[in-house]
Amino acid sequence: MKKKINVLRIIPTIDPIFGGPSKTIVDSSIYLKENGFNVDILTGDQAGSTKTNYLKNTRLLRSNKIKIINQGRHSFGNYCFNINQYKWLKNNKHKYDFIIVHGLWQFSTLMARILLKKNFFVFIHGQLDPWFKEDFIKKIKKKLYWFFIERKNLLYSKSILITSKGEKTSLNQTYVNTNGIRKKIIQYGILKPKINKKKVLYKFYKKFPQLKNKGFYLFLGRFHEKKGCDTLIKSVRLIKKNFNDKILFAGPLGYTKYERNIIKLTSDYDLKNNIIFSDILLDDLKWGAILASKAMVLASHGENFGVSLVESMSLSRPILTTNKVNIFNEIKNYKAGYVCDDNVKSFANILLKFSKLERKKLRVLSKNAYNCFAKNFDLSIDKKNSLKNIIKENICVE
Repeated sequence: MKKKINVLRIIPTIDPIFGGPSKTIVDSSIYLKENGFNVDILTGDQAGSTKTNYLKNTRLLRSNKIKIINQGRHSFGNYCFNINQYKWLKNNKHKYDFIIVHGLWQFSTLMARILLKKNFFVFIHGQLDPWFKEDFIKKIKKKLYWFFIERKNLLYSKSILITSKGEKTSLNQTYVNTNGIRKKIIQYGILKPKINKKKVLYKFYKKFPQLKNKGFYLFLGRFHEKKGCDTLIKSVRLIKKNFNDKILFAGPLGYTKYERNIIKLTSDYDLKNNIIFSDILLDDLKWGAILASKAMVLASHGENFGVSLVESMSLSRPILTTNKVNIFNEIKNYKAGYVCDDNVKSFANILLKFSKLERKKLRVLSKNAYNCFAKNFDLSIDKKNSLKNIIKENICVE
């Protein structure tokens, strides 16, 4: 009788306010569990945390019998040196057949190199995106860390895991030398959401009654320079006289200077009637927002994947985005929306073009969006490069 494969995933946090990896690790872990794997998640979160968003992810994982090991206490933050995490991994590494470290520029990858030798994979989650070279200070810091520590960590790993052909291509344009590091493209995405459409729409319109029966576009994500929120706002300003719809920006509020700047920009451009800001939307509110929207918008300057885009397509909502998003070819090839160059004028053009579409054309784009999701990003449809198959290929289970 074959024994179950034991998988350990190491990630700084499973709090969804930190973006895509904290979201997708939930779906992909449930997918592994449903396929007969044992899955544990080692985090830098503090045990007993009462953060609402964190607790929602925790309950979902535990309800699927996925063990969460929180080792955040007495560390210097989720991404920094953590003696508790180090001791735990040293004492428990022998229990696991396959170990994945999620993310770069953190203690976990160095810890894996020291303790696991070459028996681990690193899921880089777009953290070598060429966009980061635009920030001179960060680029210098990361180049130094790369030269002395991170490159060695990745050379020691069995392979780094990347999410698309676009991300693999972008590694040739990044600010560090990745030659010699083994790379695998992995199937990445989400499970098709199981929701009650009437229920989620009711909850959304209860929170946003001003958007009921109104055409609006949705941005879901962190308020960060890379996301191009200012590009989107400037695009609306360009077409304001001919654009009657609204844009709902939903993301973690109260965290960044950039967030304050774009809210001020909205006021300076007199766009308060066109643009609404909301705190992060999760669970039913998130799905309700997607269903109620006309399309998902992301004017990103550099995006490894774009989880919110995939979530939107899973509910048949088209995409408006730039060619700096690494899944733009899939969106373009399936005609799942519009893709443009990374500048204000180009984004304004596709926004205006989409706003004038007839219902028949909108229905075609909606159907195409779902097909794009089903063929490329639905984790329940197993592909040769799925996480499940990569695990099986790289271990021998008696």
